[in-house]
Amino acid sequence: MQHNSPQKTHENQLNSRGNALVIILVVIVLIAALTAVTMRSTNRSSTNMDSETARIHAEKLMRQASSYESAVNRLKMVNQCSENEISFENDISARDYANPNSPTDLHCNIFDIAGAGQSYSTVNPVILDPTLDSLSDYEDWVFTANYCILGLGSDDNDTCVDEELALIAVVPHISTAVCIQINEMNGIENTGGVPPVESFDSASQTFDGDFENGTDPEIGEGASGVNLVKHATGCFTTNSGAWTGSNIFYHALLIR
Repeated sequence: MQHNSPQKTHENQLNSRGNALVIILVVIVLIAALTAVTMRSTNRSSTNMDSETARIHAEKLMRQASSYESAVNRLKMVNQCSENEISFENDISARDYANPNSPTDLHCNIFDIAGAGQSYSTVNPVILDPTLDSLSDYEDWVFTANYCILGLGSDDNDTCVDEELALIAVVPHISTAVCIQINEMNGIENTGGVPPVESFDSASQTFDGDFENGTDPEIGEGASGVNLVKHATGCFTTNSGAWTGSNIFYHALLIR
């Protein structure tokens, strides 16, 4: 029987350790490369998103908006809150939604267990346009009662008065791919393959219990914005305000 000398055994151990080190280094390099590819893919996903993926994200966004609509209905019908008592106050959003009309026991608060028990969560950045991340309200929901949607509720002409204003949930800076899918799923025409264009001033949007006309408050009035008439859910590109150039998703929580 042949026996390896101590020197040979030592050389074999060194070779084994060397091979193991090479394998470890190769694994580290592969993991780093995979991570870099994943990060690049994530960064590009909102701009190069395929239509099916965009549709899935659009469905998720609309489901979240519908859950807020259900919460508003619960506060009105079960908790007996008036429309002016509803509060969207939360500790996450940069906006101050404190409503002086809301009861102190918080039973009219959307985001409190004493009220509707909803949880406020920021918007998934994968559905947003990363080139607009410096604009206000990026990754945030915005709740407004400064606009009406032409053709819905008590509105019977092309002019909004305070009694016709809707309570609306808004998400700005939506990627064009997701915006287009939102409209397609709601029967809204994307004329020329792009979302409708509408005026929307973000400065006057924080709901604090009052329904008041904003600047140019009619959604569905613009030349291509007319495609939004009678649609409680949709997406458009705004040509005014601090969000100029941004695609805006909207969903009516309360039609008046």
